Amino acid sequence: MPRLLRWPASLALATAACLLAPVTLFAFAAQTGAPPPARTADVVEHLFGHTVHDPYRWMEGDSNAEFQHWLVAQGEYTRGKLDALPTLKSWQQALASTDGTTVIHRNQRRAGGRLFFIRQGAKGSGTLMVRDADGTERVLLDPATLQGDGGHASITLYTPSPDGSKVAVNVDHGGSEVTRLDVLDVKTGKPTGDVVEPVWGEFGAQWLPDGSGFGYTQMAPSAQRTGGDPVQDMRARLHRLGTPSSRDPILLRAGQGEGVNPSFAMPSRSFPVIEFPVGSRWALGESLGAQADQRYCVAPQVEAAKPGAAWHCIADLDDHVQSAAIHGDTLYLVSTHARSHGEVLALDLSRPDASIGQARSVLPLKGDDMVAGISLYDAQQVAPARDALYVKVSRNGIDDIRRVDYRTGKVDAVPMPLPGVASLFHADPGQDGFLLELRGWTTPPKSWRYEPAAGTLHGLGQDEGSPVDYSMVEATETELVSQDGTHVPLTILHRKDAALDGSHRAIVFAYGSYGISVLPSFKPTRLAWVKRGNVFAYAHIRGGGEKGEAWHQAGKGPNKHKGVEDFVAAVQRLSELGYSRPQRTALLSGSAGGLVVGGAIVHDPDKFGAAVCLVGELNPIRLLHARNGANQIGEMGDPRKASDFPWMLAMDPYQQITPHTAYPAVLLAVGLNDNRVSTWQTGKFAARLRTADTSGRPVWMRTDANGGHGMQTSLGAEAAQFADIYAFLDAQLPAQ
Repeated sequence: MPRLLRWPASLALATAACLLAPVTLFAFAAQTGAPPPARTADVVEHLFGHTVHDPYRWMEGDSNAEFQHWLVAQGEYTRGKLDALPTLKSWQQALASTDGTTVIHRNQRRAGGRLFFIRQGAKGSGTLMVRDADGTERVLLDPATLQGDGGHASITLYTPSPDGSKVAVNVDHGGSEVTRLDVLDVKTGKPTGDVVEPVWGEFGAQWLPDGSGFGYTQMAPSAQRTGGDPVQDMRARLHRLGTPSSRDPILLRAGQGEGVNPSFAMPSRSFPVIEFPVGSRWALGESLGAQADQRYCVAPQVEAAKPGAAWHCIADLDDHVQSAAIHGDTLYLVSTHARSHGEVLALDLSRPDASIGQARSVLPLKGDDMVAGISLYDAQQVAPARDALYVKVSRNGIDDIRRVDYRTGKVDAVPMPLPGVASLFHADPGQDGFLLELRGWTTPPKSWRYEPAAGTLHGLGQDEGSPVDYSMVEATETELVSQDGTHVPLTILHRKDAALDGSHRAIVFAYGSYGISVLPSFKPTRLAWVKRGNVFAYAHIRGGGEKGEAWHQAGKGPNKHKGVEDFVAAVQRLSELGYSRPQRTALLSGSAGGLVVGGAIVHDPDKFGAAVCLVGELNPIRLLHARNGANQIGEMGDPRKASDFPWMLAMDPYQQITPHTAYPAVLLAVGLNDNRVSTWQTGKFAARLRTADTSGRPVWMRTDANGGHGMQTSLGAEAAQFADIYAFLDAQLPAQ
């Protein structure tokens, strides 16, 4: 085991003394115009042959009054600086008018002859609507009307019952993503009284086929969470309508303790989920995590609905299965084990010895055909409907849908109404056809319902219109050549009349984690930047899924630096093509993308003009001391292992800051209710970067008191954030 040097007693006394100091220091900072200072108390560790210094470890911890005080002061300081920027009001007006008239329809679902959806305008994060069979639309739940929430409640997810008579809604109060799941009667819009909590906002109700109850994934009580992490030790339970939730049995559990099932045990960082597909006798058990590959087991539904079921496990992590679904006695799996671009396998569960080795491929794929991978969109990979299996296949960034007949195995391509990416693709095993939404970089989303009997797509009447004319903007698809010679896709949004003289300010966005692809998205807030004569580019760096699982692995773990190199190479490519110059180009990313934007800041500070990092992961060697940390081990590594620690240290932006270095201007943003990435990661990075920097350029921290990780950001909040970003970049990137 590595030896940890304990804090000396003198530092403990210094900590206590400093609790009284911040008010004086912040007052001094306000008078001098400097950002609020941060004290240093270096913690030194010797880990696997490396000496690690951590002068701002005192910021860590969820109940850290000193850090919270410092963070609030940072936000107030930055707010004052942003408000004084000369172009801020202009951007606020432009983006407010853009988003103020926009209405988005998303997360459409069909059930019982009804269409459910979220309608979102400039204010609020979205209202749950229903369209009845006669075409009448009405509100089921407007979270802004909930009492005692100060207008900050939002719907993270909802799930209609199979017959459409009820809907289970996850409501988040304040951006933390910890939700209360309420059941509404669809006919009356009234709550039924069935309530379960706390539930992480990504996990909705898994209805029983007869609608008599549902499975759900509940967060552990605070005292039972490993390391106090709110997303560890979750358990799958079953709620029967009309019964007290306190009696809901535990069906599966992550970690140890009551409810653990030996036939389907899982580590505390996994998320247990049980699905009960309509029309099947089988339940699908899932052990999920923040990684591309997942574990899947099956059991008869009648047994799975009771504690102690005997689960038959089909796919483990070594099988590289990314998703699974059941229709009847067939389990469909999307695997990258034999084909990096993915293949769809089918397994007959009626065989008592069913194993993944017996699974057969059901969808012929050629060349660059890819079973469309993981994205942030509401799109299934394989979608079993009542009439057929539908699969989303992508080639060169354009999606199409393949239909696989259950009886004959015949494969047909569903005619697409226009080229684009499926931001919504959903089928239900109790209904024929599927729902589809397509969008492009400059094309607003359009949505349809596919009717297999007629072989046609019918519009849902919910196409998103553009409140502003962006016809002058076009997308150019090209490539950059990275440091090691790898060709990386690059999308450039620019005005059609843009002069290729290097005169434009530019932003490059990249992500590069979990195998998530950066796909075309119609974003008026981004297009507004381009309309004014700037450039917005998307670098499809390694670590994402744009070229299959091999592309993900090429930028993961010890290869994370490859994604950073790709990101920085995009800046040079824009310069080569004449769109911009490095000093006029900014990098933008967030969340796990903090590793690549932070990596670029610390390793190549002179190769671009500025950087923006939103709710970023910036200190991975302290992963297990952060909220949601253990859940990231599959993607980011385990700092307790001698095999992982050296490359985790190398990709740790906080640890790679070099003293006496000129760094670019940096804007960092956090939501004070973020449960995905602890805010102290951003705080530590900002404090250390300021101390090391010799450029005198700003390192500002933008805080959102009502925000979390940005998963349910309202259009108005997004517009306000990007107005700040654009005004900041106007001030930091030279125009000529």
